Amino acid sequence: RAVCLLTDLPPSTTESAPGSDSTVLHLSQEAVSLLSGAIDALGDRFAIAGFASNTRHEVRYLHVKGFSEPWGEVPKARIAAMKGDLSTRMGAVLRHGGQYLARQTEEKKILLLLSDGEPHDVDEADPRYLIEDTKKAVGELLSEGVHTHCVTLDAHADDYVADIFGRGYTVIDHVERLPERLPQLF
Repeated sequence: RAVCLLTDLPPSTTESAPGSDSTVLHLSQEAVSLLSGAIDALGDRFAIAGFASNTRHEVRYLHVKGFSEPWGEVPKARIAAMKGDLSTRMGAVLRHGGQYLARQTEEKKILLLLSDGEPHDVDEADPRYLIEDTKKAVGELLSEGVHTHCVTLDAHADDYVADIFGRGYTVIDHVERLPERLPQLF
């Protein structure tokens, strides 16, 4: 397998997670580290990136670990340095991460998105537009053999996540369940 972990980095990640003293960003960093350790232990190749956007003209893809880099202190330091900023234009980032993943030679390709909310960007007033764009990106990736799965901490995710990802999502509704639920994805 080849796995691409994408973590959403909007300003809301600097807020405390419901029912926790930790910020959403801190929980995301822990989740990425746990998943990375598990994927590495399985012997699968993986890459990690963070993302944020400021309109469709400025979508930022933060390199954390490439497929050819070993899991170790350098990517761990990059995870620790992640900061919440800007907005969440998921479709563009899924397409970018998916193209990177599609170039890998492994038969099974998984794009795993960690998020705390729905697609949103400052230049788009219609919330359905970015949901539909993200849904389209998921369909495009599936046609290229890339399977997507979303893990979200959003308590309101039932309003949109199934529409985007079909059955390919997990809602973490209690923060204390995060470590026990993540390994079930593999």
